[in-house]
Amino acid sequence: MTDLTLVYFKMRALAEAPQMMLRYRDHPYQYAMGWDYFGKPWAEAKSEAAYRQLPMLVTEDGTRITQTGAIMRYLARRLDLMPADPIMAAFADEVFEGAHELFAPLNPVVNFRTGDAFRDACEGCLSILTARFADFERLLARHAGPFFLGETVCFCDFAAFHHIDLSHFIDEAILADFPRLHEFTEAMRALPGIGAYLGERPELMGVGVGPKLVINGVPVPTGVMAD
Repeated sequence: MTDLTLVYFKMRALAEAPQMMLRYRDHPYQYAMGWDYFGKPWAEAKSEAAYRQLPMLVTEDGTRITQTGAIMRYLARRLDLMPADPIMAAFADEVFEGAHELFAPLNPVVNFRTGDAFRDACEGCLSILTARFADFERLLARHAGPFFLGETVCFCDFAAFHHIDLSHFIDEAILADFPRLHEFTEAMRALPGIGAYLGERPELMGVGVGPKLVINGVPVPTGVMAD
């Protein structure tokens, strides 16, 4: 094995921020679906992953790292995206944890809910998002600069950006009342490698109707099973 390998599923969720960090630093990596990496259906393979869940990062020597926060912090240290100052690192953790708390109310809704279930979930999700985005708006004012810790991007920015970006499937105008967050997203898109990643990653289509990812030009249903 010559590259890092990020193992996940067919969905736009917890593998996004790690991939953006790697693309920003132009660090080579491979992406593997869980069933391809383990060579068996995920239902049979999950007991081989710590905590029986993904994502999982496999290092060049075969070491497996699971849990999103552990993966993010490992990559942050390895890619020089972790603040050296302990207080600033704690501030970064604040933002990361605040962003990661949006996973449960947001990511399953966008990637899997359809019809009335999607519409009902959006109503509850929107109130959670706007409250958290108001928190983010205040935190962005704490330091001068476009990012949460000021002028220098760090790992927490990628986590926040993923959820803010995904929230546009809930409400396209969700940032209308959050000018700092809008500036933040523009600054993130302008980072080296990020614009290219956003344009090249599998398109997420059919949200709310029949979510699919366009992989190698073919729309396939989101999920944790092979096609």
